Amino acid sequence: MKENTQIMESAFYLLQHCGSLRADETCLILCDPVTRDIAEIFVAQGGKIAPKTRLIEIASLRMHGEEPPAAAAQAMAQADLIVSLCQYSLAHSRARIDAGKEGARFLSMPMYTMELMSDPAVTVDYHAQQRTAQAVADFFTQGSSAHVTSAAGTDIRLTIAGRTGNCCPGFVKEPGDLGSPPDIEANVSPVELESNGVLVIDGSITCPEIGLVTDPVRLQVEGGRIVEISSPNPAYKEFLEKLFEDKDSKRRILAECGVGLNPAAKLTGTMLTDEGALGCLHFGFGSNHTVGGTNQVAFHLDFVFQNASLSIDGREIIKDGVLASWSA
Repeated sequence: MKENTQIMESAFYLLQHCGSLRADETCLILCDPVTRDIAEIFVAQGGKIAPKTRLIEIASLRMHGEEPPAAAAQAMAQADLIVSLCQYSLAHSRARIDAGKEGARFLSMPMYTMELMSDPAVTVDYHAQQRTAQAVADFFTQGSSAHVTSAAGTDIRLTIAGRTGNCCPGFVKEPGDLGSPPDIEANVSPVELESNGVLVIDGSITCPEIGLVTDPVRLQVEGGRIVEISSPNPAYKEFLEKLFEDKDSKRRILAECGVGLNPAAKLTGTMLTDEGALGCLHFGFGSNHTVGGTNQVAFHLDFVFQNASLSIDGREIIKDGVLASWSA
């Protein structure tokens, strides 16, 4: 009973604190067959705040970034707050962008579980982290080039000139805002086809088939695209080669560099805790046209690594997973 109470309280907190839901608003909860149970909890808690709270279940998607059915997209465009609990993320979908243009706030919460609802990372004070997230986003916006390294062997350089950093504090307040609690981060879409170097993934790969990695995965990036995948675990290589399709696929384009900033988040194998974990960076491949890039493809996958260092135009932003002295 205590556990159920905590889950209900977390749902209420996410809707009120992160979603800024008000009594006079329309709240749309999206789910699929896998996440129906948890979605019904959100509907019940949402109804306590806003009577116009409704649930739509869609068929399970195949990957992050796919489009929902037309009927769901239409309902999204008519909502004030959308909470997407579908197993795969709709954050990079055209439907989400169009709903935002109509004024909808969007909480993207893929791969949520009852266990995650009890994680301390879910109920942190998101508003208190906004200043740091905005500062990192501003460094990205003002920068021309970024250099990322890690203790495990990551060493990659990115061109970010002309790209806008995104502040993602985990809550939504204004029309069109996008948040993904417990993920608190700042990110940027590097200039496509201009990233070069090596990524060594020792944290997680944010898909249900892998999650936390037991063996490192090495991604060789040339001209902004994955050209080689290797790992001591042959199953990882086989799965990723198939997922990323042929060498010219847009799925292979490096689309995002993100910095985790949630002080309570730890690596769990769940996308939103891992991407938001303080001390970790993640690189996304595939779609980024909805967040400041130009690559449009129905696919987005993030790779998380630990103890990362980031410098922008030679200025140290993060050193071995610790924010540099610029932070307040």
